[in-house]
Amino acid sequence: MTLVGGVCPTAIKFARHLHRTHKVYPKDLWHPQIMTLGSVAGINTKHQPALNALYGRWVVIRKIYGATEGMFGQQRDENPAWVPNYDPFFFEVQTRSGIKMLHEMRAPTRWSLGEMGSLVVSTPILPRYKIGDLILAFRSPYFRCIGRDNWWTPLRYVWDEFMTLNLGRL
Repeated sequence: MTLVGGVCPTAIKFARHLHRTHKVYPKDLWHPQIMTLGSVAGINTKHQPALNALYGRWVVIRKIYGATEGMFGQQRDENPAWVPNYDPFFFEVQTRSGIKMLHEMRAPTRWSLGEMGSLVVSTPILPRYKIGDLILAFRSPYFRCIGRDNWWTPLRYVWDEFMTLNLGRL
């Protein structure tokens, strides 16, 4: 097996189940080269140590950003953020200053985080569907989904960045 893909917490639970029932880790059976994982924030920071311990330190971990409606973007390089798939989708963001196009969001400055807002996606089937995810802009073309659109999500994101010593870096 060279690729592990899917939901990050499920990949971690599978590895722990394998160890609990068979006394081996996935890294003992396979040598995956890449993991494409999604569904939670912090895959490249908070969850990476556990993934490397379970699947091997050599495995490359890439974030995917998708939902039932489609695969909205993926991490294309070593920067722990995703790049939108603009071809099949139309992305808007509800920010404090109103609705704007995803690519129009402001990047972070030296003293502040990038602009954030709630993602609104138009798919071939669903026009202007509010996904419910909070998106944070980095330098073009990078974005992060930092969690569900709740008042505490930015606070939890900053806390997680501080605890992993990532501090908003790409």
